Amino acid sequence: MPNKICFVSIDVEHEGIEDLNKILDTFKKYNLPATIFVTGEVLAKHNQLVRGWSNDYEIACHSFTHRFWNTLSFEERKKELEDFIGLYQKIFQRKPLGFRAPSHIIDADALKLLGQQGFFYDSSILPHYPPFKKYRGYQGRKPLLPYYPAGLKILEIPVRGQILGIPLAGAWIRGLPSWLYKILFLFYCPSFITLNMHPWDNLDPRFLKKLEKILKILKKKNYLFLNGEQILKNRQQS
Repeated sequence: MPNKICFVSIDVEHEGIEDLNKILDTFKKYNLPATIFVTGEVLAKHNQLVRGWSNDYEIACHSFTHRFWNTLSFEERKKELEDFIGLYQKIFQRKPLGFRAPSHIIDADALKLLGQQGFFYDSSILPHYPPFKKYRGYQGRKPLLPYYPAGLKILEIPVRGQILGIPLAGAWIRGLPSWLYKILFLFYCPSFITLNMHPWDNLDPRFLKKLEKILKILKKKNYLFLNGEQILKNRQQS
């Protein structure tokens, strides 16, 4: 893979869908590719809207109902995927490549199931997280670069943050001053990092301005912005 990659993604489930286009307008301004992880419920209810997004962005799976996967049986997990894939194929005439688990809650059995259902990559695992912050999806340190988990053919694109595990994510972008990220990138530029958010982050009137400042920092540091499909192809060709 090229040096210094930023994987850009948006998780879309229930709230703030009408605000997503404002975020996408910012992406277009900076010519950013991105992956939009949508639930099956969003795909069913807003299929024309999602079709429009697909003209410029990769559409991937965020489960069907957004129930946490640690509460589901094997059969329930399988149904979530099969229902999503069936709907996705009906709309796009192809299968989705990528998956992100609700709240990043995933395990080895789920990764195996994703491979069996024909997914090529997952982007659920938090490889590190700030020690002062509790998060239900964090299960301990994992590889910081995209990798193939042992015995599996599905690529894991980890949700990697900055130094000390500080995420480059919507809630953190809203809560932290942009100058702090500028300082962090002065001292440390990870070779791989993720920029992820939800549509409702834009309900904060400061969010888009802070997001643009983050994008300018990343561009100044010569990050190459890629979506999940592009990262997958780069890995397959390397």
